[in-house]
Amino acid sequence: MKRKLLIAGDSFAADWKIKYKNTIGWVNMLSYDFEVTNIAQAGVSEYKIYKQLKSVNIDEFDKIIISHTSAYRIPIEEHPIHKGDLLHNNCDIIFSDVEKHLDNSIMKTAYNFYSEIFHADYFVFVNNLIYKEIYNMIPTALHITFFDSFYDNNVLKLENIFLNNKGKSNHLSLKGNNIVFEMIKNKL
Repeated sequence: MKRKLLIAGDSFAADWKIKYKNTIGWVNMLSYDFEVTNIAQAGVSEYKIYKQLKSVNIDEFDKIIISHTSAYRIPIEEHPIHKGDLLHNNCDIIFSDVEKHLDNSIMKTAYNFYSEIFHADYFVFVNNLIYKEIYNMIPTALHITFFDSFYDNNVLKLENIFLNNKGKSNHLSLKGNNIVFEMIKNKL
C-alpha cells in the first residue's frame, strides 16, 4: 500500500496535467511511489496556501510537501485575466503577470499600485508571518520554494534549479523536473 502524500502550494507544485494533458512534472512523478493528493494551485499567494492547508485534515497524510511562493503576490478574490482558467483559476496578482496585461483596466490599476505605492518590506513581513504560521502548523512537512530569498533555512531552496532548467511543466524542463523529483523523493 502506497503512503499518502499531500502536496500544497503554488504553480511549482500544482498538477499541470489538469490543463496540459501531455505534460509530466515532478508532482506527477511522485505518484509512482505515493498516493498523491495535490491541492496546489498556480499563481497563489502564501495566504491562499495557508487556506489550502486549512481545507484538509492534515492528519490523514503520511507526508506533506508545501511549496511556498513569492512574498510579492497580492491576494485577490477573482483574477481579471485568469478566472475560469483550469490551472490559474484561483490565481493572485504578481507584477510579472500584471506587466503582460496592461490592456486590462484592473491590471493597469495593479500596475500603478506596484509602480507607485507598493511597499515591498510590508509584503515580505506579512508573507513571513503567514509562512511561520504554516511552518508551526506542520513543521514535519517538507517545505520547499523556488523563491529562495524570501525564506529561512527550514525551507529547501530550489530557485537555481528553476533558473537553469526553465520549461513548460511546473515551470521546469524535463531535466529540471527530474532533478526536483529525485531531490524530493530522497527527502521523503
